[in-house]
Amino acid sequence: MNSHVGAIRACKYLYLHSVSEPEENSLRVVLHEAKVGGPPTAEQLAQEALPSVRELLAGSNAIVHGPGCQVFELVWPSYIGYSVENESYALPEPEESVGEGRLIVVYTESVYLRYLSKATLASADYPGPFKHWALCCLNHIVNVASVEEPAIMVSHGV
Repeated sequence: MNSHVGAIRACKYLYLHSVSEPEENSLRVVLHEAKVGGPPTAEQLAQEALPSVRELLAGSNAIVHGPGCQVFELVWPSYIGYSVENESYALPEPEESVGEGRLIVVYTESVYLRYLSKATLASADYPGPFKHWALCCLNHIVNVASVEEPAIMVSHGV
């Protein structure tokens, strides 16, 4: 597997920045590393109408993509399927799923793979054995099934 997978897994937080198809049936996903930032400014707090929420926010710190954070570009040359879920509605994989990793989890057995086996013609015979990559971000969960591993490029943002 690509050596940059370890760099993704070493991040504490990720945000999904974009999903696109640079060519037909290829997939590009851009992830932004995020770190704990500072507390909200007085102006930001003043924008909150509810005093109880304003008080809660005053004791918090933002999680932000900023200086020193990495940007990860993952490109699958082809895919069987992909989905993007709002993290607020995503369910964790059950214990019987077989996967490895954190923030980028590679599954050989998962709910998503079972779904694709029923919803598509894809199988181990055609197009060949495939895996499920789950990208676990603060704002979205991205699921990708492909016979190919993603090419991963790393750069530094902001």
